[in-house]
Amino acid sequence: DAYHVGWTHGAALQALGAKKDRIGNAHMFSEGPGYQATTRLGHGLGSAFDPAAGLLGEVGKEMMEWQAQRRDLIEQRIGKLKARLYRYHMNGTVFPNN
Repeated sequence: DAYHVGWTHGAALQALGAKKDRIGNAHMFSEGPGYQATTRLGHGLGSAFDPAAGLLGEVGKEMMEWQAQRRDLIEQRIGKLKARLYRYHMNGTVFPNN
């Protein structure tokens, strides 16, 4: 789930140069359309179109450029609706999960 990233991987995010709002989940989605809902008990659901915008530094930029170059081809092969899912991310968590 997206909720744990800012806490569990905060040190790695900081070392890789992440935006400060991603460390410790100060703000879940600082760019692009998306939705994240998490209850006080930890259950959650999130979705985001174009999640590559949330990737760090040059890797995110390169990935978005790579996907953009292939977008028309993907739409031709699988259709516009399915192509929208090509750059889509969804997560869900139910706690406790033991």
